Amino acid sequence: MAFQELQSKMVDTQRKLRLADMQIESHYISIRKSNIANSVISSYPADTRMYDSVGRMFLLSNKKAAKAKLEARNKAAEDRINQLVFNKTYLESELRESKDNLRELVATKKAAA
Repeated sequence: MAFQELQSKMVDTQRKLRLADMQIESHYISIRKSNIANSVISSYPADTRMYDSVGRMFLLSNKKAAKAKLEARNKAAEDRINQLVFNKTYLESELRESKDNLRELVATKKAAA
């Protein structure tokens, strides 16, 4: 009973770690895309019309607002990455603890048998 609980906890923690890794990579990709878009926007004149996508429509914007939106998106992605990395370190320590508990349980069962 305890063995199954420890094993299921370990599997769940491993799944959460993989999910965190995928989310971190996704946010890094988002940051790279925003940086590319920002560099392209920087090459345009200041009075260029820009359009922001809102649902199924587009709103007229300017270069300054478009760059600010991209920078805000980058900041949000960086904050989320930091949060995920912190969560990942906690999950790694939890996984280590689960593995140690599982080894200890197996060792006590072997010693008892």
